[in-house]
Amino acid sequence: MRGRNIPNKILKWYDNNKRILPWRKKTSTKNREYFTLVSEFMLQQTQVKTVIPYFETFIKNFPNLKSLARASEQKILKNWEGLGYYSRARNLKKTATKILKDFNGNLPKDIDQLKSLPGVGDYTSRSILAIAHNKSYIPMDGNVERILKRIFLLKTNDEISKENLNKKKSFFGYSKRSSDYAQAIMEIGALICKPSLPFCNHCPLTENCMAFNRKDFLIKSKNKFNKTKYFEANVYGYKNKYLLIKNKKFNFLKNLLIFPMSEINQKKFKYSVHKKINVKMSNMNMKIIINKKTKIKRTRGSLFLDKTNINKYILPSFTKKIFNSVSH
Repeated sequence: MRGRNIPNKILKWYDNNKRILPWRKKTSTKNREYFTLVSEFMLQQTQVKTVIPYFETFIKNFPNLKSLARASEQKILKNWEGLGYYSRARNLKKTATKILKDFNGNLPKDIDQLKSLPGVGDYTSRSILAIAHNKSYIPMDGNVERILKRIFLLKTNDEISKENLNKKKSFFGYSKRSSDYAQAIMEIGALICKPSLPFCNHCPLTENCMAFNRKDFLIKSKNKFNKTKYFEANVYGYKNKYLLIKNKKFNFLKNLLIFPMSEINQKKFKYSVHKKINVKMSNMNMKIIINKKTKIKRTRGSLFLDKTNINKYILPSFTKKIFNSVSH
């Protein structure tokens, strides 16, 4: 199954079908490294189509490492607003500063040095080595995992373990075009080998695929634990202005502006007569009671925001959703 023509098949498909993405533009080595760094941070747990407009705006406002390192955290977070997982933006700024200070402005070519950068783990370091530095690495994202599961028809928990999938990765072999090759494999997973209804007629690997031969495309995934939590958001309003506080209480949306809120039990949520909304955040389903208050309760660090002027502030989508729920 490890035919020498596997890389050729994949690269031929990629050359004819790859998406035109802003971080793939042909540019100088310095820009390519910077584009890869920014895009890989943005693509952590976020879809390509969501990232594209954010990336274009971000690069326009922070065209290189120096501009990013010198920018205020506030300005960077404003450009990240709505993309979620704000720790990525903070870590990206720290990483830019560290690269300038410790690596003379050059993106490291050593995996351990890359992992020393804030926000760079095993997957991101391998992506950078492959894409920016043309090193023989194949990052293991969900797309690559899915291809391997179908190629080898992996179903049991042992078969789909990280350890076994990394062993099976040898199926792909290697190519001198390591940068293109890593992106090509992930591209096939994203565009062809989809979680459901894969486009097998357009896939270059059907001859090697056990799932295709047996017409068994069901993907076995490890169960993701999405916990449900219940909250009460206290909305203090006065003349179209609403009270917000800087979040010091919860692990999510740390230091960002939220409505004063507290965690409650399921029973209180169930029997509440107040308006309710649902918010999905990473691995948590949040069920929130919107409790409008008439008496204003100011706390240290709180501020009133006019609902017509919220674009001047950095507000997570979570806060905006509550804003919208009380503004109609």
